Amino acid sequence: MHLLAGVLLRFGRAIPTIPHGSESPRVLMDLNLREISYFLKVTELGSLGSAAAALAISQPALSRALKRLENRLGGELFVRHALGMDLTAFGEAFVPHARILRADADRTIADLNLLKGAARGVARVGIVPSAASFVLPPVFERALRRAPDIEIHVVEAPSMQLTADLEHGTIDFAIASALPTQNTETIAVSELLREQMFVVARRGHPLAGGDPCTVADLMRFPWIVPEKGNAILLELRKMFMRAGVEPPRASVASNSVHTLKLTVASSDFLTMLPAMAIRHEEEQGLLAPVTTGLPDIFRDLCVLRRAARPLLPAANLVLSEIRDLVASGKGALQDPLVRPDKGFMGQPKERGPGVSYVNGLPHADPR
Repeated sequence: MHLLAGVLLRFGRAIPTIPHGSESPRVLMDLNLREISYFLKVTELGSLGSAAAALAISQPALSRALKRLENRLGGELFVRHALGMDLTAFGEAFVPHARILRADADRTIADLNLLKGAARGVARVGIVPSAASFVLPPVFERALRRAPDIEIHVVEAPSMQLTADLEHGTIDFAIASALPTQNTETIAVSELLREQMFVVARRGHPLAGGDPCTVADLMRFPWIVPEKGNAILLELRKMFMRAGVEPPRASVASNSVHTLKLTVASSDFLTMLPAMAIRHEEEQGLLAPVTTGLPDIFRDLCVLRRAARPLLPAANLVLSEIRDLVASGKGALQDPLVRPDKGFMGQPKERGPGVSYVNGLPHADPR
């Protein structure tokens, strides 16, 4: 099956590494979605035999398909050796474009099926773990009430991973933090909410419920924090950098909000979590914010989308319900949240004294 011309032409502009002398418009029109899928399967498994078995075709047929793709692109995609197949530099450059081409073709087919009434509609939603269980359950009910036949697929991951998923076309939109290294040429960012962040301890912890503690007090206890790529970790780093010190070493790292809360509730560990994530445990007397005497910390949750791709109806419906839920301020989505009408995305990011940035990450200022 051949890809649509609009997708192919965009791909033609995107790959500068096709050798000069190729007749790129004709070559691109000859690209075949099946061959692209074969290429991605071999890339995933690293072996012609494993890929052929997974695709249920013969190795000679798969080899011929890859050779046709290489001929059309004008360069070798793999180095073949006794233990398998490794990507060439040309092949490495082609991988992200192949993923986008396949995803765009799938979404184009979905568009056409929706127009024909032959599909129910699928919404692929990415969201950071610290917001998923508080934002999505009421959205599921509201969206399915309006469109009972749609399917909603959810991916929970840190903001950095969700950005990559968007670029690969595997999700329609993401509820995440707009990281400093965001490529805004390919990802469109719009505001959703601003939420206060807290250092969190168990009820009865030596630092909970007393006078404001110092940075030195915070350093005396073990910390459990999210993995790298999580915006909560960036905010934690910024809080300590503004005080002119390196953040404490994480004794445990986990992107599971459930694990973070259970560990803190049953030990002297500290962590940082957003307001909505601790509201229920605070009401039950299990967790408590720690008063630090430091400036308040906030995170901005945004809607991230691929700039060049309109949302399909099912995804648009789910996003609309998310925005309506946030605007309602119900349940876990109560104050302290700053609504979009505050214009927080239009304000310059406060970087503060004692903080410098290297590759988009906060580091202590040597001054």
